[in-house]
Amino acid sequence: MRKREVAIQMSEHEHDKSIEYRVDPTAIGRMMMKTQEMKNLILQALSEILCDTDFCLKKSDDAFIRKIPDGRQTLGMGFWNFNPKFQFQLMMCIRLEAAEEMYHRFSRAAPKYYSLSDTTITRLEYFTGGPHKYTVTTAEDVASVVGSLAGVIRGKVIPFFNEHQDVKALDRAVNNQEPGIDITQSPGGPMHAIILAYLAENADFDKIVAKQRDKMELAADVPHPFNSLIDYLKTHMVSKQVG
Repeated sequence: MRKREVAIQMSEHEHDKSIEYRVDPTAIGRMMMKTQEMKNLILQALSEILCDTDFCLKKSDDAFIRKIPDGRQTLGMGFWNFNPKFQFQLMMCIRLEAAEEMYHRFSRAAPKYYSLSDTTITRLEYFTGGPHKYTVTTAEDVASVVGSLAGVIRGKVIPFFNEHQDVKALDRAVNNQEPGIDITQSPGGPMHAIILAYLAENADFDKIVAKQRDKMELAADVPHPFNSLIDYLKTHMVSKQVG
């Protein structure tokens, strides 16, 4: 009888364990709704700040985008779910088609991704000197945090976008000032810096090449997309001089 009781107890215990680890099939859906709900709150708050600009919300990208003569500008949002807390960051991205056409000759990216690249990426902290990411939990948090950024977005971010719409402006911001505006990782960042210098006919082109190569700790004779780009551009520079 005692063995039977033990067996029953073990069975009930195992049953309890199965209940303990069972996943509610609707839980994932509820979490996703919460995530989207928080995203919507942040994007709506940003929409109110940008309402007097020509930036348009593209919800599928969590971003506000506007066209410029040779490309596009994007105020994008990175988002992380640490339920019940959430984090977001804002980034300013600029794409110049002339720069991207040249970049993708050597980027090794699949053609289907060509249209997704940006020439420069700048974090909001470049203008604020503040945190890299912002943490929110409630609608009140969103109103407070995004509201505190309204002055920076209107007073610094929008003017920044207005002033950086061509190769010469981006070349100055990337290659002729410290700190530069671009956070794009290697080799994309250094390659874009060189392309901008070339397109803007920067007189310090060779110095910029040497500076970027030093940053990458890359020898000139190593097979690498950066070196292939430099060889291509120098060949075209010679052709221009001869012409």
